[in-house]
Amino acid sequence: MSISTLSLSSFRNHKLKEFDFCKGLTVFWGDNGSGKTSVLEAIHTLSIGRSFKTHRQRTLVKEGDKCFVLKGTFLSADKKNTIAAQYDLSSGQKIKLNGKLITNRKELLGKNRVVVLSPEEQGITKAGPEKRRQFFDKVFCVTDTKYLELLQKYSRIIKQRNATIQRAKEGVVNTQEVESWNEQLSQAGVLLWKKRAEFMRNFNTSLQWLLMKNKEELEITVLYPEKKLDFDTYNQELKRTQKKDLRFGRTTFGPHRDDVIINWGGKNIRNFGSQGEHKLCLVFLKLAEAVYIKEKTGSPPILLLDDLFAKLDLERNKGLVTLFHIMDKEWKESTQTIITTTDIINIENSGMLLGHKEIKTHHLERTCNT
Repeated sequence: MSISTLSLSSFRNHKLKEFDFCKGLTVFWGDNGSGKTSVLEAIHTLSIGRSFKTHRQRTLVKEGDKCFVLKGTFLSADKKNTIAAQYDLSSGQKIKLNGKLITNRKELLGKNRVVVLSPEEQGITKAGPEKRRQFFDKVFCVTDTKYLELLQKYSRIIKQRNATIQRAKEGVVNTQEVESWNEQLSQAGVLLWKKRAEFMRNFNTSLQWLLMKNKEELEITVLYPEKKLDFDTYNQELKRTQKKDLRFGRTTFGPHRDDVIINWGGKNIRNFGSQGEHKLCLVFLKLAEAVYIKEKTGSPPILLLDDLFAKLDLERNKGLVTLFHIMDKEWKESTQTIITTTDIINIENSGMLLGHKEIKTHHLERTCNT
């Protein structure tokens, strides 16, 4: 899977730009503010339906303009997809796949799988449970349509039950109305916990495989306390926590409250990790995401690396480059990698340029009209 061409119109600081990519390594280099990360955002938007930096799409529109337009050509083993995205300040976002309007993001997810490594992702190791749930759910959704459908179903029921809880709290309906959602929620919750536990085990296997291939010995583990509840037990727990739910105004029991513990050297990295450990841990989680996607789909995702080699020391950079090459060798195919940097010398010193048969570079300059 790879991207072949990309065009941006009024996106961030790009007035009108077109880029092409090779199947190996494409490097975007230039000063801060030249629009390098925006290129990765555009690819992510065409692949996932939104930016990885913000959920406020209107902030992506170039100042002074009314809409942005993105268009990309993506290639797989047997198919070419053209995806276009437009966001208008007055009418919102529209996405088209091969000329056909997409009405549900489910139609887009999984078409072009990307893994983005950016400072914006550091919340996975540093922030609260929600960030980790979002990360793992996204990985599982792009590789398994049934998981996506189950998660959407569960989320809809939670939203409806929470709305009923609010009405009951205000005295608009009686508490029996809240209980009417318990059966549906129990069925979806039990299935979601079962699926999530299975996929978490698979992800951990991908992570440990990666760590085993790494020349530096590191101990990183993902801990997910598995809930083995049946339908009746789940239903009983919802009844037991109902008074608490009414007090807080929301459902307090279920998969939407899960946390995933990420340990570094046997300790919870969120509480005990140094800045360097957080950065390196994020790198391995993201590379494990790529390995997981390859294992599940048979095809490596596109790697979007935002200024990776400015975050770590030279020796660790070289170690990561060796790991990239091992992954390609094991998979017997090149993983398309798109990387940004302020200093292309960092890329050269890391040895990244040596491992690719195809290399393309784009130099971006910081100007008023890019």
